[in-house]
Amino acid sequence: MTVKRSLLSFLLALFLLAPFAAEEAKAQRKGGKAKRPPIEEGPQEQQEKVKDLTGPEKPRDAVIKGEVREALKAAEGTALEEEKRNNWEEAAKAYVQASNLARITGQLQKAISYGNKAFELGEKAGSPALQARATMQLGSALRFVRQQAKSKEILQKGIEIAKQVPPGPFKEALEANLYRELGTGFMREGDAQKAVEYLSYSLQAQESRLTFFTTARRAKPQAIENAQQRVVGTLERLGTAHQRAGNAAEAIKSFERGINIIKESGLKSPSESNLYQGLGHLYLNQKDYPRALENLQKALELAERAGQVPPIQRASSDIGNVFLQTQRPAEAIPYFKKAIDTIESTRSLLESEELRSSFFEDKGQIYGGIILAHLAANNVEDAFNYNERARSRAFLDILGSRVQLARGGLLNEERALQARISVLQARMTVGAGDGDEEDGEFDRRQLRQELEAAQKAYTDFLARVRKEDKEHASLMTVEPLTLKQLQEMLDPGVSLLEYFVVRGRAVLWVVERDRVNLVRLSLNRSDLISKVGALRDSIYQVGEKDKFKQISQELYRVLIEPALPHIRGKELVIIPNDVLHYLPYQALLSSQGRYLVQDYPIYYLSSASLMQFTREKRRASRGSGERALVMGNPSLGDQAYDLRFAEREAREIGRVYPESAVYLKSEATKPRAVSLSPDYDILHFAVHGELNQDDPMSSGLLLAGGEKGDGKLKASEIFSLNLKADTVVLSACETGLGKITNGDEIIGLTRAFIYAGTPSVITTLWKVNDRASYELMREFYSNLKTQKKSEALRQAQLKTMQQFPEPFFWAAYGLTGEP
Repeated sequence: MTVKRSLLSFLLALFLLAPFAAEEAKAQRKGGKAKRPPIEEGPQEQQEKVKDLTGPEKPRDAVIKGEVREALKAAEGTALEEEKRNNWEEAAKAYVQASNLARITGQLQKAISYGNKAFELGEKAGSPALQARATMQLGSALRFVRQQAKSKEILQKGIEIAKQVPPGPFKEALEANLYRELGTGFMREGDAQKAVEYLSYSLQAQESRLTFFTTARRAKPQAIENAQQRVVGTLERLGTAHQRAGNAAEAIKSFERGINIIKESGLKSPSESNLYQGLGHLYLNQKDYPRALENLQKALELAERAGQVPPIQRASSDIGNVFLQTQRPAEAIPYFKKAIDTIESTRSLLESEELRSSFFEDKGQIYGGIILAHLAANNVEDAFNYNERARSRAFLDILGSRVQLARGGLLNEERALQARISVLQARMTVGAGDGDEEDGEFDRRQLRQELEAAQKAYTDFLARVRKEDKEHASLMTVEPLTLKQLQEMLDPGVSLLEYFVVRGRAVLWVVERDRVNLVRLSLNRSDLISKVGALRDSIYQVGEKDKFKQISQELYRVLIEPALPHIRGKELVIIPNDVLHYLPYQALLSSQGRYLVQDYPIYYLSSASLMQFTREKRRASRGSGERALVMGNPSLGDQAYDLRFAEREAREIGRVYPESAVYLKSEATKPRAVSLSPDYDILHFAVHGELNQDDPMSSGLLLAGGEKGDGKLKASEIFSLNLKADTVVLSACETGLGKITNGDEIIGLTRAFIYAGTPSVITTLWKVNDRASYELMREFYSNLKTQKKSEALRQAQLKTMQQFPEPFFWAAYGLTGEP
């Protein structure tokens, strides 16, 4: 079940629970126990009497139409207005709604704040029902900001509070949702057994609710259908939990039971395609390919008929895997392509990195599938092109929705269009799956028409942006170079090594202007993680020369040696992937005991497609190159952060470039860096930096705060700068080497400076020795007056190597962008 599906399901469920909440709140205000709704007045009659949480129908209509941000604004306004009137109950309801809407748009801190407010006002109103609903919002939002323990704690609290709610269908729905949210949380963090336990509780509550409606004398068919939809949706999620827990038989029972309910009742459920897909995926894992294919094709047929984008993507991908695993790559390719087309049609607009990373995690596997299929079919060029598409798509999801761009006039328009498409697609997927089809209000044909119109508007918008600013367009949609376009851009004498870690395996393309060679590497991903981690440890352990030599030579043998017969160039551009972003290639040792940097100038790119933009910036008119803005050893309020040699480093640059502006200690402020950076040819930051692996766009440089206090210059803010600098140097104490993940945090910071205007960025991969950094940078800037940047850095490293032989002191620096 996708993030979008679960969020939108929950949102629409919230609207339908409103009438029962009102009934419970009334009873508690009277001090008595609420009675079960009278049979003479069915649940639908009660629902018709209840207005939307915010009064007029605007928020509800906005959700149905895909205008979630407008709905959030309306809910916020209502909440504030009712709170001013001391109408605690109505204010709490509106805050519950605002929390849910904020969560959907990825504004998780808002979601948490509104959830807390709803709980506080629900307590003032004396409504356990509202308090429990608030805990549901809080628990979900906390889970998405990775506060799992706190999320579980608040949801457990909600379950206890829900016990105070009088018996009835609202209580059962409330308990079911709380249990389901808890179960989903356990499933997301890998505790499948606990997920099964809580999802089973949720199913029991949903079944009890269904029994109530089916035995009520005057319950409307729509109420029964809604309850059936909830049972089916929970069975789908429970089946997935059983599957992850290794209970294949129980998973099959859950999926098949959901399918049987649909068949026996004639239910039109959007969960149907997911149930068949769950079965097909399970049989695929069991290598029962005929049954897997049968169920997956059924799932795809249902999803395409209903226009459900995420189910189309999942079923298509799994069918591709069936053909790939049965050695039929040519048949696999069109299904993987169909899945990728759905991925690339929508940009993830969520602000939470947890949401974005989970969104792309499965997508990376799909790109890996089509790359392997093309390689198996000997389509080396197509495999390379999809490798570049994967990098482009991944970067869009790193960006999320919080980045402000220097050329950002079109950004709000783009996000509004994509937000509408995202919600409409999710509405097509959710349908009535959680009981949100009320009195014919949900019209699938109308939704499909609205979605088609929104997609056309977005396509027209992108065509316009491409004409105005191709780089800007690359931050909105997948816009990679093809292999042939890349070869045309490569300078003579340059060999490009592009690595890709795909489904546990690693491959390498060696690209030159007139030829390309594919190399399959002998290490898988787990081996690479182990080896790169071991090399990193040995670099830190200064003096452990033998350990470093062994690991470094082993990595050279696996990653570089197989490429040597194909390398004719005199300099290397290396494009790492995944764990390889953490590897200092310059420090790899040949069997003859030579470092790679001793044989080649080396520079890096996060993707080959980035070259089209760095090349344009290199060709752009620049200043004399003699004016540097230098920030050194900023005052951070803690002596432990003092960088003694950073001040010497900064002054030395000022000596080499007399027209420079040098700011130290309390003068090295963020406001000054932001305001002055557009005026200089070189930007040099001899400061602490930090990379945030959970949220790459929060990575940044630590400067003095100035009057406003906050001195962290984040990657998300760097995108908004308008630089003319030819080179940016981050001579930072720490801008890398935390735990090894996929390198997104490294990509984000360098790409931010490149988008802002510079073609070249020098960064560090680990906590740099203060004294060695001073010596290396002094040499680099002296060389830069007469040499290319890549050669200037190489010579500086070779010179520093003479004084400080171990890689810890000189190998951290790498050049990204133009040489």
